[in-house]
Amino acid sequence: MMEFTNYTFDQYPSCSVQVSAFTPVQNGSEYHMIFQIREQRKRQPHKKLEETTDILHYCVQEYLSHEPYNKAQRIFARYFLRNAKDQRPRIHTRKILPASCAISCIEQPPANGSQIALWVYLRDPGTDTEKYTHFWITERYCLAGDVTGQTLKLLTDYEKWLRAKGCSMAGNCLRTWFYIQDIDTNYAAFAKVRTDYFSKIGLNEKTHYIASTGIEGSNGTDSSLVTMDAYAVAGLEPSRIKYLHGLSHLSPTNIYGVTFERGVALTFDDRRQILISGTASIDKSGNVLHINDIHAQSLRMIENVEVLLVEAQATFDDVAQIIVYLRRQQDYQFVQDLFASRFPAIPTVIVMGKVCRPAWLIEMECIALTGNPK
Repeated sequence: MMEFTNYTFDQYPSCSVQVSAFTPVQNGSEYHMIFQIREQRKRQPHKKLEETTDILHYCVQEYLSHEPYNKAQRIFARYFLRNAKDQRPRIHTRKILPASCAISCIEQPPANGSQIALWVYLRDPGTDTEKYTHFWITERYCLAGDVTGQTLKLLTDYEKWLRAKGCSMAGNCLRTWFYIQDIDTNYAAFAKVRTDYFSKIGLNEKTHYIASTGIEGSNGTDSSLVTMDAYAVAGLEPSRIKYLHGLSHLSPTNIYGVTFERGVALTFDDRRQILISGTASIDKSGNVLHINDIHAQSLRMIENVEVLLVEAQATFDDVAQIIVYLRRQQDYQFVQDLFASRFPAIPTVIVMGKVCRPAWLIEMECIALTGNPK
């Protein structure tokens, strides 16, 4: 059911796109695309920002104009930027994606040295259009206060927003991304606020948490310390939501003071969507494995993700997209070669983003899609 395409643009050979297409038995195909630009080292530095953005947008427009993508709904897009403060205004003035598409712009420089990369998620109309409502929100942030106050306001405001939709965080939010400036300093305070707020709304180790990635990143505004993207679904019965734990390889997150689920599998009428949280080299006791060894950490990370996928009755053959976060630029070539060798067809982007523990050199997240299991 999953098909993959790699394409390089004739007019701009520095730009390429990887595409996964999931086609269920019924209608409603889903597409994940990752557009990337190969670094052009001979280009003048002052021209890089403008030219690479223009090239990327030209290629996105061209590619999405062809069938079957021209008829698919643009659901979500995330830009990975080298300099969000300068790049975001230019991106938001473009007309390549409609107002209905949730757009996230995050300062997480592509690790290949380029200025910009883009993940786009599209979907054809399907049989469950009226039954389920999908809510994507992006770039939620505030400017006043410290990381504690900003995190609390983000969570409180999001709960109010969901309540206005007839939903709640506990009942409907299934995936979050938190981008934290200076994560080595600010993550502990962020994690405490989230834990306390979750407890207040009934989320704890006896109920469930929310699949999530907490990673270094910024929206480009200096005084904004935390940025949030989130995904929620209305109309999905609790029996169709399965939280993933991978206890043979990973620990419950709360034993080391954080509160998120390792992943979640959502069973819709004709497909299962699997959202794997940010996953690193960790063991079932919560310890970081293979300190300062990017090779061993990468392999354990992949093994951990595989365990979570199997728990959701999936494999890497079902993975539609991957995001890899690196703490050190020096590790890029090894990681690029590893993923190109093991997962050459899966749309994958590698970006610079410090993981929430300094000892972790690498983290990955992914989305998988399968037919509805019997």
